[in-house]
Amino acid sequence: MKNDVRKGLLRHKFVYHFLRYLIGWLLIAMRNFSYEYRRIEGKPVLILSNHNSDFDPLLMVIGLKKHFKFVASANIMSGPVGKIIKFLVGPIPRSKGASADETVQLIIENLNAGIDVAMFPEGNKSWDGATCFISKRTAEIFKQCKCGLVTYRFEGDYLRSPRWARNPRKGKIYGHVVNEYSCEQLDNMSTDEIYEIIVRDLDADAYAYQEQHHIPYRGENLAEGIENLTYLCPVCQKFDTIHAKGNEISCDCGVKAIYDEYGYLRGEKIRKWNNTIKWNRFQKNWLRKHRNSLRRQADFPFSQDDELHLYKIINNERTLLKDDIKVQIYGDRILLTGGDGFAMTFQWDQISKIGMFRNNSLYLTYHDERYELNKPAGFSLLKYFSLWRVLTGKELY
Repeated sequence: MKNDVRKGLLRHKFVYHFLRYLIGWLLIAMRNFSYEYRRIEGKPVLILSNHNSDFDPLLMVIGLKKHFKFVASANIMSGPVGKIIKFLVGPIPRSKGASADETVQLIIENLNAGIDVAMFPEGNKSWDGATCFISKRTAEIFKQCKCGLVTYRFEGDYLRSPRWARNPRKGKIYGHVVNEYSCEQLDNMSTDEIYEIIVRDLDADAYAYQEQHHIPYRGENLAEGIENLTYLCPVCQKFDTIHAKGNEISCDCGVKAIYDEYGYLRGEKIRKWNNTIKWNRFQKNWLRKHRNSLRRQADFPFSQDDELHLYKIINNERTLLKDDIKVQIYGDRILLTGGDGFAMTFQWDQISKIGMFRNNSLYLTYHDERYELNKPAGFSLLKYFSLWRVLTGKELY
């Protein structure tokens, strides 16, 4: 039975109108947001955008001046606040670390009902400032419904709001439509051709943009939290040795650098890795190169995290299984241990999906059961995602 996707639509449109005209000016001032307005001609359209900030959906509403249903993380729709969000704007839920089949079906049903939909096809905010992997399944949607495509891009919002950062910054953000493609144009394209234009239009590089515009993003303690991205030191090539305090990062091997207001790392020994895109590229290449040796490391852990909480998720409801656990990473498994003799193992090759939410929640599907590893202060979710991709022989994007 199909969902009644038009239920509450007038209410949702009123809320968008209210937010845009009565609160939009305040958000523009608070986020230092400017945009190039371009009227969208087609209807319905699927609007795709790159993603770096929790404010991206609201800024898109302001920049595009139209109503559309957002695809949003199911996490924000839980609890009393989530019920209010669902009532006011009716987003399409997407569960982290779970199958996207139901979400894709809801997108198609809305588009076929003439309702515009907006989504961030990366599925995650960027960790390093470069656009994340986009699944080809996004392009397949256009072959299942009659709709147009709008590509939208934000510039500057990564350095304004790095995903890993603990403290806010001030600085400019810019949003604009890249292209609009009609339903007729898409009908004459193959799925591969549609996928190519999506990837091309949403390809963003925070540092390429910064090289052109030299925008300062000022704040306090700019480096703090960066260890959630930089899980591997490019000098000593060891896990979990990077620390940050104030504007300075350091490694147990003695390497030091300053994270400046332009988003660069200034340090003699890390010139080759002086921004987060270069650093993360090093990490990816290192994991690929050392994949076989890592897989053989089954007798002792090469990485670990402490003070995590483990939840089991059933019907999107969390049940705490154990708190204050230690997580040790081996080449073939993740070992969880805690007080009272608690022990649990996740074999890498039995984890079918991994998802990330903010800086503190890792979701995984293991033997068709969903679990969450959580640490309120944050930990390197990217480390787990990257290792899972590499150790199970998947492509590391």
